[in-house]
Amino acid sequence: MAMLLLNNGNSTSISIKSRLLLWLILPVIFILMITGYITYRVSRYFINIALERTFILQTKVLAHETETFLEQCRQDLLLIAQDAVDRAKMRRFLANAKAFGGISYCQIAYISQKNKNHLFLAADGDDIFQIPAENISDLRPNPFLFYEQIKNSAHNEVWLSGITESEYPFPTPSNPNRKVISKVISFITPYYSEQKESSGYLILSVDVRHIRNILSVLNSPKSPLWSFPRTDEVRYSYMFDTEGWILFQSEDAEKPDKDLSTDLARSGFTGTLGRPDLSCGFKPSSAFGYFWKMIDDIKAGSHDIVGLKDPSYYYEGTKEYYLAYTPILFSPGSNAKPYIYGGIAHIDRSRLTIRAVYKQMDVMVVVTLSTIILVSLLIYFLSDMITKPILKLTEAVNSIQKTGKLEEIHLSSSGYETSLLQNAINSMIDTMKQQMEEIRNKEKEIERVNLKEKAPLEQDFPDITEDGIPEIVGLGFKIDRLKSDILKASHADIDVLIIGETGTGKQLTAEAIHRHSKRSEMPFISINCGELDENLQLDTLFGHVKGAFTEAKTDRKGAFLEAQGGTLFLDEIQAASPSVQQSLLRAIAMRKIKPLGSDKETDADVRLIAATNADLNALIEQQKFRSDLYFRLKVITIHTIPLRDQKENIPVLVRHFLNQAKLLTHKEELGLSKGALEKMKRYEWPGNVRELMNCIIRAVVMAENRILQAEDIKLDINPSELQQPVKTDLPPVRMNRRQEKAYPEILQKNGVTRSEYEDIIGGKLSPRTAQHDLQDLVKKGVLMKAGQGPATRYVPTEYL
Repeated sequence: MAMLLLNNGNSTSISIKSRLLLWLILPVIFILMITGYITYRVSRYFINIALERTFILQTKVLAHETETFLEQCRQDLLLIAQDAVDRAKMRRFLANAKAFGGISYCQIAYISQKNKNHLFLAADGDDIFQIPAENISDLRPNPFLFYEQIKNSAHNEVWLSGITESEYPFPTPSNPNRKVISKVISFITPYYSEQKESSGYLILSVDVRHIRNILSVLNSPKSPLWSFPRTDEVRYSYMFDTEGWILFQSEDAEKPDKDLSTDLARSGFTGTLGRPDLSCGFKPSSAFGYFWKMIDDIKAGSHDIVGLKDPSYYYEGTKEYYLAYTPILFSPGSNAKPYIYGGIAHIDRSRLTIRAVYKQMDVMVVVTLSTIILVSLLIYFLSDMITKPILKLTEAVNSIQKTGKLEEIHLSSSGYETSLLQNAINSMIDTMKQQMEEIRNKEKEIERVNLKEKAPLEQDFPDITEDGIPEIVGLGFKIDRLKSDILKASHADIDVLIIGETGTGKQLTAEAIHRHSKRSEMPFISINCGELDENLQLDTLFGHVKGAFTEAKTDRKGAFLEAQGGTLFLDEIQAASPSVQQSLLRAIAMRKIKPLGSDKETDADVRLIAATNADLNALIEQQKFRSDLYFRLKVITIHTIPLRDQKENIPVLVRHFLNQAKLLTHKEELGLSKGALEKMKRYEWPGNVRELMNCIIRAVVMAENRILQAEDIKLDINPSELQQPVKTDLPPVRMNRRQEKAYPEILQKNGVTRSEYEDIIGGKLSPRTAQHDLQDLVKKGVLMKAGQGPATRYVPTEYL
């Protein structure tokens, strides 16, 4: 029967394999083609977005560098205007500007409005020539005409001209009639004398080719933005003004002295070529809407990018190109609002999109062939797996052995024999889970009984009060440090400030300091400032004389005099009123007091110990406590320890207070259960040691049995709010130190082998000892063995 089923299964798998090959290959190819096309469209879209952002960024850089150049010229002019007009200084400025890598200015002039002391210096290369004052009016453009542009300009404001054609004489020995003609922009600012009066204006001119060369460099391999080689497509930038005139275009960066031109910029346009001051200027006709939209956007101060197409371009893949543009801003002064001087346009082409298409086609061919092969292999192996469901069952059983998790096996599409075997295994797993549940319930019952047993407090936590400071009960570094601070403070006859929460033993600390000091034979007076109002505080501390007020029938010493020669303890010092703080400050500083109603000061030989449960620094910031009093008190500072920070001492304190309560109530045979002790160890104790003491006394007084159980411990909190043990806490069974150390990591790893246990413990633990520890945890129901031989794993029962 099994062979018949197997043969039927094999014949069926062959049939399924053939049909799957026919049904899946063609749809897969179709899906890949559709996916490839969609991917291409999405990729092209985002590549275009990336290109647009890159071109906009490059255009922004062009505008920024141009604006930086204009700003540098403005600052240079203002720097000149700060000094007295001097021919030698102006000549030196022109020479140094070029010699030290600055801007090569071609003209600098001072036009006086008070007299005819005009200065006009022109530069051509390294030569500088001064034009006589009487010939200045013959220059083109006439410098005197600039006055109309700057007459309303404020001090330190600069007016920037448009591009003009400058013509001025520059005679040489070989050519006395030589003239220099160049395209310049001029920066003009009013000049103020030392008497702060406007006496004229300064002119600084620069060749426009400087700006053209900025565009040329940034559009060449010399650009700092040049990070990778690009194809030899036609790319260029040009500058235009707000009236729609294309002024000049970028050129070959290797030819910085080439004349201005607009050959590339005006290609594809029709319009007006040339204007009186700029022969290469070009203004497209109104038929080119996208160009005039660019002009309107620039006037509005915005930037954009436009996708265009040039059908006549020689390379098919880059007939489409981008036009990115952005405004150029110029600020006349440091506090003046910048205005739009013109704009920068950048024409760029990229073959990245077409290359992405070709690469996409290559990838799709490879992906399609690879997918056909993978699908064929998948169909082949899938058909074989259908006939072998027993492998899945074997893997499931092995998984149980490896992980130790007893979970029923559920396999789909399993055969008849496999289903029978699966049911038998699941039945065995169910039986084991029931047995483990019984073991777990027994452990819980044992734990419940164990928690009701009497805790061996006398044996585990012996009496430790006879160490010289019986007032402070506890063990550990924190308690030892507190006792050490007490002894150190007691040996120095200076004031002490004790800081701690309510119930942490500030009064006991103060008494311990007094008892161990040289004043121990003298009085110890304790005053709680929080229990008294202002008048009572003053009267209680400093006393009064007879007749000081209506009820003062007799003299009263006050706490300072009652503690004469001894110690005065002021608890809740933060509750002292401002007047009391003032009086305390004087008493501490002078060691003299004046009772109410008395005119005489009395010496006060007392040691002052103050205590607080408040943040005195915060009260000082709120002006509720005097800072000078705080620093007077803070000679020695001792911090008492909250009970939540020394939970290891809860059993010690419980034993101490339980013994006291038993003597108080004459219940010497009363004991405390382990469960009650655990409940107290898990509580946070906001009232600290005082709350713990009151809790134990209350439980002892109300006790009706010989052992205090957990339910007899009444806490001011819901049981659900007690700190619950985390998953890595030790189980409720006795363990040796090695087992306690290893158990959290056993939980984390979900089980260990014997050799792994040895590695966790370290210290060259012998295999025999490791085996004994693990077998002991198995006997106690904490761990369970899984597997046999050296590969045996010991798995936590809580995971089963």
